[in-house]
Amino acid sequence: MANKRAKIIVFSCFYDPFISGAEFFVKEVVERLADRYDFTIIAARLDKSLPKYEKRELFEYYRVGLGNSFDKWLYAILAPRLAKKLKPDLAHAVMESYAGIAAWRFKKSNKNIPTVLTLQSGDLDDPSKRRKIPNWLWKKIHTTPDIITAISTALAERAKRLGAKEDRVVIIPNGVDLELAKNSQAEPVTGRIICVARLSWEKALDYLVRAMPEVIAEFPQAHLTLVGEGDKRQEIESLVKELNLGDKIKLLGKLPHDETLKEIGKSEIFICPSLAEGLGIVFIEAQACGVPVIGTRVGGIPDVIQDNETGLLVEPRSSEAISQALKKMLGNEEMRQRLKQNALQNLERFNWDRIAGQVAAEYEKLLS
Repeated sequence: MANKRAKIIVFSCFYDPFISGAEFFVKEVVERLADRYDFTIIAARLDKSLPKYEKRELFEYYRVGLGNSFDKWLYAILAPRLAKKLKPDLAHAVMESYAGIAAWRFKKSNKNIPTVLTLQSGDLDDPSKRRKIPNWLWKKIHTTPDIITAISTALAERAKRLGAKEDRVVIIPNGVDLELAKNSQAEPVTGRIICVARLSWEKALDYLVRAMPEVIAEFPQAHLTLVGEGDKRQEIESLVKELNLGDKIKLLGKLPHDETLKEIGKSEIFICPSLAEGLGIVFIEAQACGVPVIGTRVGGIPDVIQDNETGLLVEPRSSEAISQALKKMLGNEEMRQRLKQNALQNLERFNWDRIAGQVAAEYEKLLS
């Protein structure tokens, strides 16, 4: 490979303009490694107004499908077909659902082309979220790639349980824009608690709302801000009304990323009582904003929060555990400062430049 730049296909079912956590991984890695490799991203089209092909400054971009929501189901058929025509030196699938299936199908007919799969989703460990993927295929997705990178220990362990060879599984986390987050640090508002999350089942925000009356009884200045949108909004609003917490809990909806960081930065505590989490980028962002964090012992969150060192961990599905942790932190300024400083010293591993370098190292193992 010394005489030419390797051509790398990236399977990412969703991409610009449909970008969230997994897609940010694609964006940040491709941008940082585009001077070393020729990248082509293949995504589902999803919208007829979007072009099927774009030549961008740092990569080529293909969208496959009819231009509607059904494209995500067609992706596992159309993306491998296109990738085979493009004759890559390596294929990298990001996300173990649609892209993972595409990578498995690609590998079946292109056995000599090395493949990498990046595991991103803690949600898919819940059978209700994975109901469309049969167990045999779930195993194939995890055992077919030549290398698996996982954003957390929990996802790496899942791959091994499903049969991936231990020496082929490596942990490479997602990253954050540390400078942008650090620039959002501010003097915290007394008693301000914030949660940034989708208003959906896996974030378990009802447990957080139900914890607030006990917290407020001991700390009357405590108040909660929720940033995010989702299908549980009406349910949460009804619960807030039922508990007479309308003057203590605000739902701001979804905000631009920079505004979200500013909202975090002026808070005394960040908390999210997730039931499933691949890693928990928002906890890292909160730490970089200088805000002490509380999370649950699920998925990849313990990779981010070392209990009583860089934050507090609580058991999931427990309003009592949440209220106790919030009261413990609200009543102890020294603890908040200690957790904040410890977390700030532990953030370099989430630097995107470092992460891109780790990905490149895995590419080179296969390309050589």
